[in-house]
Amino acid sequence: MKKTLLWSLSTLGVLALWGTLNFLATTQGWGLTPIAPYGDDEAFAQALDKEVAQTFKGNIALALLKKGQLVHSKYDSKGQPVDAHTRFGAASLSKWVTAVGVMTLVEQGKLDLDTPVSTYLTRWQLPPSQFDNNKVTLKLLLSHTAGITDGLGHNGFAPGEAVQPLVEHLTHAKDADEGKSGKVRVEMEPGSKWMYSGGSYNLIQLIIEEVSGTTFSDYMEKAVFQPLGMTNSSFAQHDKKQPLAEYFSENGNIRFYPNYTSLAATGLYTSVDDLVRFANAQLPSSVVSTSGPRLLTDQTLHLMRAPLASVQGLEIWGAGNMLFAPASDSDYVVGHGGKSPYLNSSVRINPVTGDAIIALETGNDDALASNLATYWTVWQTGKPDIYVLSNSFPTMLFRIAIGGIVIIVGAFVFAWYLRRRQRA
Repeated sequence: MKKTLLWSLSTLGVLALWGTLNFLATTQGWGLTPIAPYGDDEAFAQALDKEVAQTFKGNIALALLKKGQLVHSKYDSKGQPVDAHTRFGAASLSKWVTAVGVMTLVEQGKLDLDTPVSTYLTRWQLPPSQFDNNKVTLKLLLSHTAGITDGLGHNGFAPGEAVQPLVEHLTHAKDADEGKSGKVRVEMEPGSKWMYSGGSYNLIQLIIEEVSGTTFSDYMEKAVFQPLGMTNSSFAQHDKKQPLAEYFSENGNIRFYPNYTSLAATGLYTSVDDLVRFANAQLPSSVVSTSGPRLLTDQTLHLMRAPLASVQGLEIWGAGNMLFAPASDSDYVVGHGGKSPYLNSSVRINPVTGDAIIALETGNDDALASNLATYWTVWQTGKPDIYVLSNSFPTMLFRIAIGGIVIIVGAFVFAWYLRRRQRA
C-alpha cells in the first residue's frame, strides 16, 4: 500500500513538474529569439526595416522612440507617398485615446471609476437583465469586464449611407460584425469575466457626451488633441487638412474608409507625428527626456496600467489599455492596437525605459503593424506578448497532454517491471 501511494505521489509530482516547466517556458519566452540583440537600437531598426520591406503590401508609417525621443522612422507606400503627417484610420486604437479622454474627466472630479454608470445617463440606459446593472462601472467598461456580450466589432457605414444615431446603435448596431448580436446588454455577472466589447466603449462615448455637455468629437478635440498638439487627429475623416493614407486592400485595390457611429471604439484618424505626442504623454514623466505637454498625472497613468482583467491566469487589460508583457515586477508594456480588413495600427510603450513603437499601415491582411510591435516587445523585454502567448497556448497544452500520457504510461511500465523483478 505504501509503495502504491509513493508511486502515485511520485507520478503526480513528475506531472506537476512537467506542466510547470512547460507553462514557464511558454510564458517566460524560453527559446524566444529577438530579431536583434537587446539594447542594440541600430540593429533592431535595421531588422525592422528589413521585415517591412519584405512584407508590406500597401503603405506603412513607423516610428521608434527612446526615452520619448524619436530615434527611427520609416515611411513607404505602393501608391501616394506617406509621411509623419499622413492620417490613417486607427480602428480600435481609438479605445486607448478614448480612455485618456475619460480619465481627464475623472481627474476633474466629473466622473468616478467605481460609480454605477447609470448615474451619468439620461438619454439611454442598459436594458433590464438578470444581473444587477448597477454593478456596471466605468472601470469595468474600460477593462471589458462589465458583462456586456455584444462582441463588437463595427463595420461602419459606407460613404453616402446614413450613419446610425448613437442611442439606436447602443440598442442594436446595424453595422455589427457578422454573427455578433450588436446589442449592448449585460449578459454576464459584471466583473466576473473579460470579454472584448466595442459596445462598452460606445457606452463610454455616450457618458462623455452626457457629462461634458458637448459631442464626443468636440470634447476629445478640446481635452486631448489640442492640449497635446495633435493637429492631424480627429474622430472624423474630413475635418483636418492633412491627407488620408490610401486604404489599400487585396491586390493593391483601394477601399473606402467607412463612417462610424462608434467613434470612441473605432473612429480615430491620426498620424505618426501625433501618436508620438500621445505616446510621450502616456509615459511616466521620470523617463521622458523631453518636456512635452502632458494631460494626466503619473498616478493616473499608473492606475491605467494596473491589471483589471486576466485570461488563463495572465493579466491582459488595464483601464483602457492592453497589458502586452511584463516590463518589470510591477509594471507592463502597455498600449493598444486596431484592426479592420487590410488596416492595422499599433502603439506600445515601455514605462520602465521610456521607449515606444508606433506603426500604422493598410494593405496587409496579416496584422503587420501588430506583428512589428510584437517584435519590439520581445526585443524590449525578452518575453512573449499576449498575441504570441495566445498562439502558443494550444501547442503548450498539447505538449503537456502528450508528455503527461508518456509519463503515466512510463510510470505504469516501470511499476510493472519492478513487480516482475520482485517476483522473479
